[in-house]
Amino acid sequence: MTSRSGNYILPEDDKRMSKAKSKTFLISAAFFLLGVVVILIPALVLILRKVNCPDTPSPPAPPGPPAWNGSDYLSNSDYYSQLPGGNAFTQLDNLRLDRLSSPRFDPVDGKAVIYLRRQYHMPDLKGSSTTLHWISLETNKSVQLTRPIWGTSDQQFYWIDKKTILFLSNRASSGLNQLFQLDLPDDVSALGNFIEPTQITDYPLDIDNLLVNRQGTRLAFSCQVFSNLTIRQTADRLAANKASGSLVYKFDKLFIRHWDEYMLGPRHHPFVVSIQRQANGIMNFTDTPVDVLFNVDSDSPTRPFGDGKTQWSFSASGKKFAFTRQHDETSEVAWSTNLDIFVYDSAQPTAQPACITCDNKAADTDPSYSPTDENVLVYRAQAVPGYESDQFKLKLYDGTGPAKTLLDNWDRSIQAVAWPLDHQSLYLEIGEEARNVIYKFPNFTSPSSLPTRILSTGSSHDVNNHPINNDMFVFVHDRISAPPNIYLFSSVESVRPVTNHNDNLLAKVRMGKTAETFNFTGANNESVWGWHVESVNGQGAKAPLAFLIHGGPQSSWYDAWSYRWNYQVFASKGYAVIAINFHGSDSYGQKFTDSITGQYGTLPFEDLKLGLTAAINKYTYIDDKRTAALGASYGGFMINWIAGHPEMSTRFNTLVCHDGLFDMRGMGYSTEELWFSEHDAGGFTPYENSTAFEQFNPVNHVANWSQPMLVIHGGRDYRVPDTQGISAFTALQRRNIPSRMLYLPNENHWTLNPFNSLIWYQEVFDWLSRWTK
Repeated sequence: MTSRSGNYILPEDDKRMSKAKSKTFLISAAFFLLGVVVILIPALVLILRKVNCPDTPSPPAPPGPPAWNGSDYLSNSDYYSQLPGGNAFTQLDNLRLDRLSSPRFDPVDGKAVIYLRRQYHMPDLKGSSTTLHWISLETNKSVQLTRPIWGTSDQQFYWIDKKTILFLSNRASSGLNQLFQLDLPDDVSALGNFIEPTQITDYPLDIDNLLVNRQGTRLAFSCQVFSNLTIRQTADRLAANKASGSLVYKFDKLFIRHWDEYMLGPRHHPFVVSIQRQANGIMNFTDTPVDVLFNVDSDSPTRPFGDGKTQWSFSASGKKFAFTRQHDETSEVAWSTNLDIFVYDSAQPTAQPACITCDNKAADTDPSYSPTDENVLVYRAQAVPGYESDQFKLKLYDGTGPAKTLLDNWDRSIQAVAWPLDHQSLYLEIGEEARNVIYKFPNFTSPSSLPTRILSTGSSHDVNNHPINNDMFVFVHDRISAPPNIYLFSSVESVRPVTNHNDNLLAKVRMGKTAETFNFTGANNESVWGWHVESVNGQGAKAPLAFLIHGGPQSSWYDAWSYRWNYQVFASKGYAVIAINFHGSDSYGQKFTDSITGQYGTLPFEDLKLGLTAAINKYTYIDDKRTAALGASYGGFMINWIAGHPEMSTRFNTLVCHDGLFDMRGMGYSTEELWFSEHDAGGFTPYENSTAFEQFNPVNHVANWSQPMLVIHGGRDYRVPDTQGISAFTALQRRNIPSRMLYLPNENHWTLNPFNSLIWYQEVFDWLSRWTK
């Protein structure tokens, strides 16, 4: 019910009031209304800032944080050293954590590492900055290389040599991402101030990706261009389109929209160019960049999450450039997962790139050339067309014939590959029992050689090899109890953290002390695993339950840190956290992952029922009278499915559904990547077999809904369109079930804006508290 403040309607009898009384009343009312207006102005400004209506001019933005200077800048470590300790960890703390990524060795002797560090303005989160940081592995001396400026992001850097760094940044005066050069002094540790980089490019479009070959003689970058236009021509057309004021979109094929954007023509195209140092020491292009996909209506890297670091590779000499692209010249792109690897040869600049994987109609991606052999590369490949969660096998291609499958008998899906310098061994990132682990494959040329697991706890990724020591690397590591940090691997017995930016924060807050796995007998009498994260209050007193259901569905709750669904934020609010990796989850073998196909509402539902019982029996401090189930995406589907099945729904006081599927048949016609719904329904389209979509359709069980529900949906979610969430909320309201909808108009399938994230958690905890007191 909406209340209206400040609206006074005088009854007819009051017209006979004296003029003095009327004047007094009106004066009082005027002051009251003025007070209301003063109070509402900040809220109105905030609302107007959040609404992004293309046909309504936006009001001027309020002043942002001041320029980052010595008096304004407080690092995470400095800020938290001033605060009192003992407070429970919150989402605000989570967002304030420094985010560390992309560690890279000095390419000469490996005695130093550069990495990226993203930090928010302390203490109000109004703006963030990502900068380059240097650290000595011998002395642990750390130096911030680039000047932090609010809203500026340095990214995708490469060492050219010991003193030269190329990287992308939006610190150009245009505000667009451009290529910059950073020149290091002889003694970086003695730096007393930031290094001002030199801008190399000044294109009218953003540079979105960057790759530099090992010798520093060639590079590739991407721009979003119209398939048959140059960078300049594309910028001119975009400017003309904007000036026209037209908001009419025309489409002749799918995609209409993808993830969180409408597909209006520009494509990510890779440009390859030679580079050379000039007399003044600045690297410069020595020829005209070549658009290797010119006249091809396709993206490389692929959308929405592909990047040049993994989907591009230069050969040992730098003369060949391998890249992944999607076949999206027709509407089939919406129901096909077919990716292929192409090779551009700079010795034949006018020839079309050659496809080396076109015989496979499933996905081939992430080419990685040998550091020494010009014609050898490895890549990841799937075998089942239209199935994005099929197992990724490791392939070896040497240019002499069909690619060879390595480790063909392995029931593991390869997530990433890195080459040590010996060009015979490989480091493999693999999802294994809800952890992202590292294996070393000592000799892939030997039939008897098998990989050995060398990192097995938490989640490890982004391996970068030492330039001299074949057995040493740096990597990023995180787990449920600790955010990402940079680590150095010297041997299985010697693994140490390199950075400590977040130590002061973590020392000041209280989190759940226990994060452990447990297992039980689930559907098909098979063992199923889940996570238990202990309430911050321990197990000495009864605690309400936050029962988390993951999305995907072919994913898992990993032993990993999250800035969105964070176990510790729930635990620090006093909830015991249970998260089940039901049938269909990845990292437990491909058979377990495949088992959910055509079984959306059976095996996982049975696992969740049995897992809930097992958890309550095992962890007796959980109060089974104060329980809440929360899920997003497929997890949101399961929330809606649970809602329609009282044998499970009545075990929860309340439900929370984020971007959940409500009408499976409608979803089959409105989502953008059709392969999800079609494969998981058993390989059918909605018009070929409507029963496959109706069999596990939550909309068919709304008559059984009874439990209070909070519905959350992003307005730019094109994977699960917002009408799915609106429909669920409509059903709840029509049935007079206590419910609320949190609608985030500028968010996609995820909640990414830090302020929206704070609102998300506030709304969720307010709702849970109301129903689990």
